[in-house]
Amino acid sequence: MKRIIAATAVAAALAAGNTQAGNTSGTFNVNVTLTSACTLAAVTDLAFAYTSLQAGVSNATGGGFSVSCTTSLPYTFGLQSGNGAATPPGAATIAVTDNAVNLSYSLGLSAAGGTGNGAAQAFNVTGSMAASQAGTCAVASCTNAAATNKTHTLIVNY
Repeated sequence: MKRIIAATAVAAALAAGNTQAGNTSGTFNVNVTLTSACTLAAVTDLAFAYTSLQAGVSNATGGGFSVSCTTSLPYTFGLQSGNGAATPPGAATIAVTDNAVNLSYSLGLSAAGGTGNGAAQAFNVTGSMAASQAGTCAVASCTNAAATNKTHTLIVNY
């Protein structure tokens, strides 16, 4: 009986030694570099409906656009006449005399800028044409389709 107890004790001791598995651990960091950015959705064209020498100001329709920026990133807007290379920061308003119909108008913005929230934020380019302008047109109705100065640039500065 003593032999059985001794054998059992030895087997138990060997089994206990085999069940102890070792382990170790280490920690690590995940480093992130975020480059902030903004995207600009296309600006819808502005349109004026104007009657020569009309008594009141004409306001343009259209001009809607949206900007999506990194959350908490501040941004501003600027306008530039023409469609050449954008020269930041641009101006808050621009004045133009259309070279096809000889009518003057001014363009502005519904806001100076904003702060990104990760979602598309809606704004407008606004347009105003002063009253009492004659314009140039030799027929009943003219458009500025041939104008060489009808394209302008919206700049988002961030």
